[in-house]
Amino acid sequence: MDNQLVGTIVLTVNGREFDCASVTPDIQAGRKLVSTMNRKGRANKQTRTTKTANLAFDVYIPETGDFDWESVEDATLTVESIDGGYRTTYTGVGVVSVGEKFAVDSEAMRSIQAYTTDKISESI
Repeated sequence: MDNQLVGTIVLTVNGREFDCASVTPDIQAGRKLVSTMNRKGRANKQTRTTKTANLAFDVYIPETGDFDWESVEDATLTVESIDGGYRTTYTGVGVVSVGEKFAVDSEAMRSIQAYTTDKISESI
């Protein structure tokens, strides 16, 4: 078993690098439990549905030169380790919502929710 873990990551959107605090992909596998009425009183059927993926990430708000996150559509988003050993690329990325977060003991952050149409995992 390898003792090396993925640590700090680099976030790029269409080739532009962003300082981020977190990236959280959420992949829906395309399976669904179907509730049915039966003697056992529990669901016992399943079906396949459309596989979907969403991304949530927090980026720092710069003093100048802020990025227009609301206009991101059909973008490519890459998450990779600093040494390049781990890389996942998401294509067809579209931003759904953009929020801001301000706190007393923290930096100003932008919370972004997006969808993606494809995920490409690479091990280098």
